[in-house]
Amino acid sequence: MYFTVNDKELDALCGLSYIQQITYLRGIRPYMDRNTFIVGIKRRISYQSLAEVLYIEPHQGITESGSPSRQQIRRAVKGLERSGLIVIQSFDKHLILKCLLADISYCVQNKPGTNPTQQADTKSHAKLPINTGYSEGVGTKADTDEILKADTPLIKENNYIYLLQRFDHFWRMYPEKKSRERAFEIFKQINPDEPFLQSMLQALDQQIKTRTAKEAHGEWVPAWKFPANWLSQKCWEDEVKIELTQEKRNEKCGTNTKSGAIDPFWNPEAGDAAITDKDEYKQSNVINLQCYRQ
Repeated sequence: MYFTVNDKELDALCGLSYIQQITYLRGIRPYMDRNTFIVGIKRRISYQSLAEVLYIEPHQGITESGSPSRQQIRRAVKGLERSGLIVIQSFDKHLILKCLLADISYCVQNKPGTNPTQQADTKSHAKLPINTGYSEGVGTKADTDEILKADTPLIKENNYIYLLQRFDHFWRMYPEKKSRERAFEIFKQINPDEPFLQSMLQALDQQIKTRTAKEAHGEWVPAWKFPANWLSQKCWEDEVKIELTQEKRNEKCGTNTKSGAIDPFWNPEAGDAAITDKDEYKQSNVINLQCYRQ
C-alpha cells in the first residue's frame, strides 16, 4: 500500500500538533477510499483503532511510550476537522470521515473501479480469437460478471452514504433524539428511497403541527415515542386528527342551555325594572291583611 500526500494537505498539516499530524498520516489517510474519499466504510476505524495505530514501543531513552488516550485521539480528530482536512460524518458506533483536501489525480485508482474494465479490454486485444468449440458469448458473459462483481462493493458503499444522509434528515427533524444507533438499524431495514423519505418527513411534520395545536388548546398529549419505535411501528401511516376535548364540548352545550332557560316568576310586561325597584314591585300571590284589622 502506498499513497501520495499533495501540497494542499501538507500546507494544512503545517503548524498542527505532532499527534494531529501523525493521526492524519498514519491513521486516516492510508485507509481512504480513493473513489469516494471516505475513511471508515471499507475498513472500519474507531478512536480505539487510531490509538492502536499510533502505539509507540518502549525503548531505551524513550520516555513516552504506549498508545495515546481516547480523549487525546478525539481532540486530534476534532483539530483536523477544524483545520479543514477532514469532516466527521458519523461518530456513533464506527468513525466515518471524509478527506476534503485529497486530490484524486495523485492517487492510484482502485481495482474495483477501473481495473476490471481495463483488464477485460486488454484481454480482448491481446489474445486472438481461437476456435475452441465454445461459444463466444460464454467468455463475454464471464467478463461481464467479473466487472459487475468488482463494481458491487462501490455501489454498496455509495448506498450506505446516501442512506446515512437520509437518516440524518430524519434525525434532525424528529423531536425525541434517543437511541440513534438503534434507530439507524431500523432505518436501514426500511431503506427508503427519496420519495418515500419525503412522505415520511411530511407525515412527521404534520404530527408535530397537530401536537402543537393540541397543546395550544390545553389538551393532554402523550410523550413522543423513541425514534426506533416510531420507525418500526410505521407511525408515519397514522391518521392525524384535531378534535376538541369532551370538556370543551360540554361547556359549549351548557352555554346554549343556560341562554335558553325561562324564569316562570319573571313578569315579561314589567321587565327587569320590576325586579330591581322594590317600591313598585308587588307579588300577586301575597295576601294583604290590613283590611281585616280595620
